[in-house]
This record gives sequence, structure tokens and C-alpha cells, in this order.
Amino acid sequence: MSEIILPEEIVEYIILFTVDRRGYNIIKFNERKRLNWMNMNRIVNEIHYFNQMDVSVCWLKPSIRQLRNVKKFKESLKEGNARVTYHTGCYSSSHFESKKVIDYYAFKIE
Repeated sequence: MSEIILPEEIVEYIILFTVDRRGYNIIKFNERKRLNWMNMNRIVNEIHYFNQMDVSVCWLKPSIRQLRNVKKFKESLKEGNARVTYHTGCYSSSHFESKKVIDYYAFKIE
């Protein structure tokens, strides 16, 4: 079977369909988005919880317990292996987060 050689203009036009306006490869972008759905769900749930609380943004300052972990974070930076050991969002712990997520979905079902 003979090989068909397409003109360069047509090839570039076809490539336009795989790259969005920002220059990202749309296939890789969608794959990263699909792999990151769990983190996005966590963020959306935290935003819903924050809206329900009806408080100002300054309320999101880290608690004393969270501030204690900043030293561990700085030490991990010096070692060259940065680890996020603190959180400055609505939830003070992963246990509290999971409880609120369960409460949120239970409320949503009712």
C-alpha cells in the first residue's frame, strides 16, 4: 500500500485540534484532569463547607496545631525533600474532613 504524504498546512491544521488556545495538549490535559478528580472533589467539598459556615476569609488562618507543623515543613525543605505537613483550609484534620464530607453527602441525599 502506498503512503500518502499530506501537505504541511493540513498537518498543522490537524495538530490544532489536539492543542487548546493556551498551548496545552488537550489529550494530556484531559488525562491529568481525570487523574486529579479526587483532589478537585475535596476542594469543591471544602468550598461548600466554607460557604455553609458563613464566615470571613480571615477565619482560614492556621490553628496552633497546624502552625506546629511549619517547622517540620521547613526542615524537609532543607533536606531537599519538601513535604506539606500543614493545612490552612477549613478542616483541622483528615478525620474532621472525612466526617464533614459524609455529613455533606447525607444532607444532600435528604
